[in-house]
Amino acid sequence: MSVVTSRTGTENARIVINHEKCNLCGLCVKVCKDFSLFIEDHTLTVSDQPLFGCIGCGQCVAVCPRDAIMVEGRTLSPGDFEPLKADHLPDYTSLYQLMLNRRSIRDFRDKPVPREITEQILAMAVTAPMGLPPSDVGVMVLEGKEKVRAFSFDFIDMLQRAKWMASPLALNLMRPFIGKDNYLMFKSFIIPMVNFFSETREKEQNYLLYDAPLAMMFYGNLSDPADPYIAATYATLAAESLGLGACMIGSVGPFLKSMGSDLRKKYHLPSKMNDSIMVVFGYPQVKYRKTIKRSFERVFYA
Repeated sequence: MSVVTSRTGTENARIVINHEKCNLCGLCVKVCKDFSLFIEDHTLTVSDQPLFGCIGCGQCVAVCPRDAIMVEGRTLSPGDFEPLKADHLPDYTSLYQLMLNRRSIRDFRDKPVPREITEQILAMAVTAPMGLPPSDVGVMVLEGKEKVRAFSFDFIDMLQRAKWMASPLALNLMRPFIGKDNYLMFKSFIIPMVNFFSETREKEQNYLLYDAPLAMMFYGNLSDPADPYIAATYATLAAESLGLGACMIGSVGPFLKSMGSDLRKKYHLPSKMNDSIMVVFGYPQVKYRKTIKRSFERVFYA
């Protein structure tokens, strides 16, 4: 029995060995941290006592110099493995400059994002590292300004129906139970944000997703909580490389998770959706001329 995911249950992947090609170099044994492989009597063998059972990470296939091993199952098939191409990799300086250039963009030109570009963003985002394969991250794509605006207003309408929860009276009642930090977060950010969204919604203004021509929600099921955020980060970098701007919108996910059952159903999102992040994309309306060098709170070598 392998580790469970929403896509595979507890299915094990299957390791297939071509013994005629195998030269017993042992690299696959070295990289398999499930201890699914061992060499005995001059033969590469699949263990019947692995740590968890093959999860389909593909490390053994990727490292084999003789194409003597294959992994199938847990969504994998032979066609999913491709040779690495190392001749056109960006150097550190180029990659660093791309990341410095990336900014949160909230002002977009009234220009649609072609489907081809959307698919390129998704193709790069799906390469993001994950806690456990196969990826449990799902992506809802809102394509076109009209769909983005419709979702935005549906979401704000949901907030308006629950606005009493963000009232000063409710906040004072919750204060002993939510702690000082959460109280200050509600008072200084969440309540003003909900009020602002409601006021601008009445004027048909979309300050939630900024009338972007493209939006994607990355959400997790049984995945590592970080998985949707890592995939979304990759998507923003892909957008930057393709001439688009992007911005992560963190206000949508927590509300959808806690009280958005009707909205989740309308947009075909999981009924028990865990961590999620919304990202908006589009062609920038303004051009930025400076970057900002950020800093961590603390860096130390222990």
